[in-house]
Amino acid sequence: MTELEKMQRAKMYMDKLANGIDPISETEMAEDSTLNNVRLSRCFFYVSDILRQVIENGGAVKTVKRSKREDFQSPPELAKTFSFSKQPIRISEFVARLNEHIDTERMKKMTTTVITGWLLDKGFLALHEYPDGKKNRVPTKQGEYIGLSTEIRTGQYGEYHAVLYSEDAQRFVVDNLDSMLEAYRNK
Repeated sequence: MTELEKMQRAKMYMDKLANGIDPISETEMAEDSTLNNVRLSRCFFYVSDILRQVIENGGAVKTVKRSKREDFQSPPELAKTFSFSKQPIRISEFVARLNEHIDTERMKKMTTTVITGWLLDKGFLALHEYPDGKKNRVPTKQGEYIGLSTEIRTGQYGEYHAVLYSEDAQRFVVDNLDSMLEAYRNK
């Protein structure tokens, strides 16, 4: 039996199972049979359809290559269209808002690393080691001047210092986004 014939037989079994028929005895399965469960039936239909596609492709599994996405680029007019938060927000929230302005099928998403790395390099953030040995980014005086602050929060691992970006800090990041991206690409 060839591989293609094995796939055709497997598809036939999946079709019968999906329709509540025992593929070996050719009898209807009992309503309370596990194999007659609606979820499993949907799964069998799904697997049958995948097998159909492979069979139609001569037995070869076809891989679909994703087109290569370009690096994140600051959208034109971002400063005018960005929804700045009046309340200070975490960098993750800020980046999520940035990513709402791009086509993620065509472009890679912005990451927090690009922004925080640049802020560290330029002296707006510094790494601080706490007595318990944990390290965290904290705003420097220069960072506080642009609107960065910290707030003690409690998470699943205890207290931590969250860096918050005021509306002024958010605007500063948007204004310097191209420089941040350039520095990140040149690392």
